Amino acid sequence: VLSERNSDRLTTALCRMRGAALKFGQLLSIQDEHVIPKDSPLRQVIDRVREEAEQMPVEQLRPTLIAALGRDWRSKFAEFDEEPMAAASIGQVHRALAHDGMELAVKIQYPGVADSIDSDIATLGTFVGPFAPRGLFLSTALEELRIAMKMETDYETEARLTDQMRALLERDPELRVPRVRHELSSTRVLATELLPGVPFDQVAGMSQEVRNKVARAMMRLTLRELFEFNLMQTDPNWSNFLYDEKEGTLNLIDFGATMTYTHEECYQYARLVKAAVDKDRETLIEVSQLMGFLTGKESPEYLQAHVAAAFITGEPFAAEEYDFGACRMTERNSEHLATMLHGRLTPPPRFVYTLHRKLSGAFLSCMRLEARIPCRDIFLEHLALIERKHADLAAGAAPEAARQDHATSTGPQVVAGVGA
Repeated sequence: VLSERNSDRLTTALCRMRGAALKFGQLLSIQDEHVIPKDSPLRQVIDRVREEAEQMPVEQLRPTLIAALGRDWRSKFAEFDEEPMAAASIGQVHRALAHDGMELAVKIQYPGVADSIDSDIATLGTFVGPFAPRGLFLSTALEELRIAMKMETDYETEARLTDQMRALLERDPELRVPRVRHELSSTRVLATELLPGVPFDQVAGMSQEVRNKVARAMMRLTLRELFEFNLMQTDPNWSNFLYDEKEGTLNLIDFGATMTYTHEECYQYARLVKAAVDKDRETLIEVSQLMGFLTGKESPEYLQAHVAAAFITGEPFAAEEYDFGACRMTERNSEHLATMLHGRLTPPPRFVYTLHRKLSGAFLSCMRLEARIPCRDIFLEHLALIERKHADLAAGAAPEAARQDHATSTGPQVVAGVGA
């Protein structure tokens, strides 16, 4: 058990690590919210790390901008505010103004974050290992974190993915993606259009109608990413989703954690969710073994917990209108936690770490909003899309017709090559 003194020492060390520690905290507190109990010492440390992360001082800020944009960096902006408007796990965001009048959000990476990822992950494992549940498979989780952070520290990749998501969603009236200013960006600095809006925690105080609208947009986005694009922004931090009350849009502002999945991964996951929705135990276990969730050697008690948790998680997609405010999903799933942590024989499939981070984050967002939305209709629409695409691929034909049909009603055609 962590003493107060050891908790302080651990928190101080993790705060200094910035990126790896904060990302790990997000991974645990959002993706597996009920794996680490709220009253546990490790949960308390994670929450403190997120609250006490240090900002980059001006003495570091200016040399970082010189290295990224040149000694004349300031002349490239009409205005630049050296006081950060927000701080994230691997960088902080500053407000600026382009010479053409566009308001900008300029994300600047903390010096040394990219170079220290490997050593920080190793140190994080040493610190957290003694307190992590056995069934968490910490080494696998940390390896997935390492891979994700390597990708997130390359802002040129994020700029490309932001452009890609903007193209995919440009015809969706409920969602908006900022424009990238490539001439003001580099590997360690990313300048994008500053979009207005308030994060989810402030939407929670708005009317039921608004909360339902925002939650529905979030759920539609999540299923479009998974079943239509095979390309998903996997960081569900509430500050990454801003509701613009004037325009009625959900504005998406961070694509550093965007992952590409194969069609087969997304199709099999769709089968898994459908089995949970239908409460089809036999198919659920079959697909779980096929995907690698199960080895086939689990105890009957573990299989029962696995199936029960999946059925609970599938409930929103079985309801014509699901009430997230009254669902108690996390609490009910936690009843199976001890059995799953002690009986789990294998870590989940690697791609599921990031996928579940977004899906569970979407659920938690809907719970925070106490939304009531038609999840079943949204799920069936996108299930039909990926099933048609799978049938086309199996027949050796490009799934163009399915993409065009869906683009007409809910969004753009899929960019060639996405999810291949």
